[in-house]
Amino acid sequence: MAKEKEPKLNLKVIGVGFPRTGTYSLKNALQKLGYKCYHFEDVFTRPSHAEIWTDYITNKAGTGELPPFLDLLADYDAVVDFPCALYHRELRELCPDAAVLLTKRDTKLWVRSMMNLLATGDKLRKYRWILKYFQSEQLDQFITISDYIHEKAFGKMSRDELVSAYDIHNAMLAADPRVTVMEPEDGWTKICTMLELDIPDSPYPHLNSKAGVLKKHIAKILIKSILLWIVLPIFGIAAAFYTLRM
Repeated sequence: MAKEKEPKLNLKVIGVGFPRTGTYSLKNALQKLGYKCYHFEDVFTRPSHAEIWTDYITNKAGTGELPPFLDLLADYDAVVDFPCALYHRELRELCPDAAVLLTKRDTKLWVRSMMNLLATGDKLRKYRWILKYFQSEQLDQFITISDYIHEKAFGKMSRDELVSAYDIHNAMLAADPRVTVMEPEDGWTKICTMLELDIPDSPYPHLNSKAGVLKKHIAKILIKSILLWIVLPIFGIAAAFYTLRM
């Protein structure tokens, strides 16, 4: 009987850029080119992925064990953004033939955007106790995963320390001849040249400019919780009261 092949990752593209450097635009661009790309958004739009990451962070992070990438990325051939980009070295070792893309932008613009994102996380964390009332497990998982990502990547860095970490990261990777550096104004040119693909007729997607793609997911979770724990019970009580009066 033939021995079954062990499952392995099949990544063709690995994004190594920090968040807020156009990673969501890159995800959408890669998907237009026919790739299936994993981004932080997928952690919460794919069933069980938030649970898998939360379990890893709670029980295994810091032990030297990698996240269960086979469980997370078996259906994907590209990854961008944190949390996966935190492990870009390990992913490159696992998939040595993958193309490597470094997204970057002006440092001042990046640090302003990143500070806003970190501040949003701080505000959300202050009201974590409310989640216990709404029993919103997914939003609680979001905070756990975000805290882990930001702690692992940045710790308690000041603004100046963030700038230094960003510039060092970009300089180190840009010096690697195997890495293609991509800035917002490059559009399709760099990515299609690297992947040896024709440039699409449609414009390069420029998304997630200010508000942040995850805010819509947080809003959806909160609205769902409010409907479940406030609106529906009130409607039920009103319906019961009306029935009793008839």
